Amino acid sequence: MGKSVDPMLVLGKAVDMSVKLKGGNFPLGAMPMKIQRIIHEANECYGFPIDYLAGAMLVALGLGIGNTHFARLKGKWDESAILFMALVGCPGACKSHPLNFAIRPFSDLDCKSTQEYTKAYAEYERQKELPMKERTEARPVAPVCKRHLISDATPEAMLQIHSENLRGICMWNDELAGWFKNFSRYNKGSDEEYWLKLFNANPTFSDRKGAKNSVYISRPFVSVVGTIQNGILNELAQGSRSSNGFIDRLLFVISNNQDKQPWSDQEPTFDIETAWTEIIGKLMGMPYSTDENGYIVSEILQFAPDAKSRLYEWQRENTDDCNRAENDVLKGIYNKFDFHAIRFCLILQLARWACGEADKKEIDLVSVENAVSLVNYFKMTARRVQGIISEMTLTEQQRVVVAALPKVFTTEEGIRIAVENGMPGRTFQDFLKKSVSVGSYFQREKHGLYSKL
Repeated sequence: MGKSVDPMLVLGKAVDMSVKLKGGNFPLGAMPMKIQRIIHEANECYGFPIDYLAGAMLVALGLGIGNTHFARLKGKWDESAILFMALVGCPGACKSHPLNFAIRPFSDLDCKSTQEYTKAYAEYERQKELPMKERTEARPVAPVCKRHLISDATPEAMLQIHSENLRGICMWNDELAGWFKNFSRYNKGSDEEYWLKLFNANPTFSDRKGAKNSVYISRPFVSVVGTIQNGILNELAQGSRSSNGFIDRLLFVISNNQDKQPWSDQEPTFDIETAWTEIIGKLMGMPYSTDENGYIVSEILQFAPDAKSRLYEWQRENTDDCNRAENDVLKGIYNKFDFHAIRFCLILQLARWACGEADKKEIDLVSVENAVSLVNYFKMTARRVQGIISEMTLTEQQRVVVAALPKVFTTEEGIRIAVENGMPGRTFQDFLKKSVSVGSYFQREKHGLYSKL
């Protein structure tokens, strides 16, 4: 008897084909059906590129989960839903609007929380000025403002905000360049190592000047999401960021079609803002318990046996890709997908639960297969980003040759085109070999056949 195929996975492949027809590559079929409908509607009515909106939604779903649930592969190996993501595109590529849409449920929560905090703090100040016998409490307690989003804060300030919302927060920066350019702005040390620790959810603490007590967080949850222009990507790779594993942890979303689109006069067939808020609300409404120190006691999701087998099978494939990569940058990127894959599994399982399409007792095979689709997408975009970064150092002659080559070409065709454009055949072969090894410009399809990235 042949191996059964889940109909949802088959349908997902068909959805992915429709995305490609609209200039996208994101595996939309990996997302729950309710979210697919929201994304399609936003694309048709508002022109939001599917890749940008779907990618930003992944981060938002992860933030909705926060520290309430972990995925456990084995032993004490737990992964949370933390993601660092950059939406990459040229100016005017409609990156900010999809990002704002995805994050809006949290910005609305923060707006309401800030309003309540302002009133509560005014009452706190009033109570302090009252005589002792007129106070509602002998020692008024200062209120806190529970926030989910931050955009520009020192590490110390960020941890203070996080300590007031141990469920999790997100660095939301419309221009990510402002985030990494500010590294070391407030101190002489490097903030890169600090963010590496946050990605790994390692215990974090800070000693704030003038504070009576240190801030210590045993299991931080800080995601990152924002936009970045193609021309600034090379700055992201400058200094130690390309060698210390920092850039390896970033997931990149790139839309194929970045042209400005004409307005559509099509009206949404349903309230997509409310539908999205309800999904996030379902995740935010998940109950959780705390220990004697106030830290969240996370629920652990194990993998179903067939799901775990499929994940191990994928990891062996990823290991082969990592070992075959001749460039250390790609090796580092592929290596981090071992962690990303587990985090995708957790996010997708709970997103499907929030949409009424699955339970949350364990991570099933459908979530693992869909997580593999996401990994394949982000592997592709990582190679494209490395190509963009490398392209900024191309000579004019190399640019001409790359532009003249067809999408798919043989070695002989490539040499002929290179010679026609003034590049010696041996020089072209060296350029081709080096580009394939570092994962930029070209990839080898089979012996003697190459394609442009």
